[in-house]
Amino acid sequence: MVLSRRPNRVASLRCIMMLLAGVIANLQLQLMLAVQPSSGEGEVTLPRQNPDDWVMFSKDTAYFRECVKHFKMNHTWGKIHAPFVDKVEAKEIVKRARVTGLDVIPTLALLDKKNISQYSLELMKSLKQPYIIKSTHMSGGVARVFNNRYHCFKYCDYGTSEMPLGAKAFEVSKSQFTMDIGLDYSRNGGELQYRYIKPQVIFEEDIRSRTATDVTFWWVSGGHPVFVSQQCEQPAGNKQGFQMKRVFLSTDYVRLPIVFNRGVCGDAPPKPASWERQFQIARALGKLFPDETVRVDLYDGKDGKVFFSEFTFTTAGCWRTFSPTLADGLLWALAHHELPPAVASPTYIQRVLADRSWVLLSLDEEGFLIRNASSGHPSPVDMCSTLESFGSDNKSKQRLFDKCISNARDVKGSALRCLVYRGTDQDMISFGVDRA
Repeated sequence: MVLSRRPNRVASLRCIMMLLAGVIANLQLQLMLAVQPSSGEGEVTLPRQNPDDWVMFSKDTAYFRECVKHFKMNHTWGKIHAPFVDKVEAKEIVKRARVTGLDVIPTLALLDKKNISQYSLELMKSLKQPYIIKSTHMSGGVARVFNNRYHCFKYCDYGTSEMPLGAKAFEVSKSQFTMDIGLDYSRNGGELQYRYIKPQVIFEEDIRSRTATDVTFWWVSGGHPVFVSQQCEQPAGNKQGFQMKRVFLSTDYVRLPIVFNRGVCGDAPPKPASWERQFQIARALGKLFPDETVRVDLYDGKDGKVFFSEFTFTTAGCWRTFSPTLADGLLWALAHHELPPAVASPTYIQRVLADRSWVLLSLDEEGFLIRNASSGHPSPVDMCSTLESFGSDNKSKQRLFDKCISNARDVKGSALRCLVYRGTDQDMISFGVDRA
């Protein structure tokens, strides 16, 4: 099938020139793209394929997709993972692991349905400040008591105003956790691990004044730390850590082109002094989950300590995903042992996520490039998902995606993989380029 009167050689040159433009556009991010100028005059040298590269050809080979399809609404999975998500039991599990250099945030008090009557303003005032109040079996309703003031700051049902630690603060606090303690959080989004946790309210030391940044998220898969999400925005006013921008980094502290559910900063924060120790801790805790993906949340202490926060298996309820999708795929591949940890080095993760050698060229009826629908991508799934926008309904979107993936498989072995799509008849061809 002929897509254009222009020969493939012209399309190849377009493909290469577009990637070269991508290199210039991304210099400020210092990303390694797939095509770089060579020393030879008039030549472009394309990278060689690494035989150990894992290629993402299916949307199902993704951590968040697997979470939605197999983890949520799964009672068996929920029962197994409940102890690790329980904010009380998780601390005990970590203590028993005896990980060198890791501290556990001290618990000051616990309340449940049986002893809730003991809760009083006197109890609130008797606990050493600052401290945090939160439920052990859900996410939200988190409050902070400091300098004889009360502030509920995360998903609060009775307001987020800061107030003196008095009768009103006590009533607001009691109303919040009385409601929370009777709530079956698993009904909100099918995260059944929360159904098998004893509802309690935990009072624990607030270590915010002892930490340099908000909690750092270590994404660990197959027992191997893969990448990290760290707060990069400075606190302002009453803005809390979970509301601030974050940046993704490789485990050797190189910025990665990953975006999740928050905005991103222009610059990464300075590398914490405890970074290497955090890496060793994340790896040690990851051994508890050799066949899974888990988010290990750690705090970097100003006094050189590293504090454990919690384990998370269903980040954001698994309703979101990474951009690029390949980041999601790498987690899946490591958990399923399709990508060996020895291969998934920091350099490898940087290279494959910054790669743009899967190139989609969309042409109009005259054979000219549709620029806003033509770009390089790090994986066939990222590339072919772009084509779905040309479908009129779910069936046609899936047909376009499947056809694109089939074409992509044909050129897997090439250094530069180009797919040319013509929207007038929804036809496409693919070809590989190894030297131009």
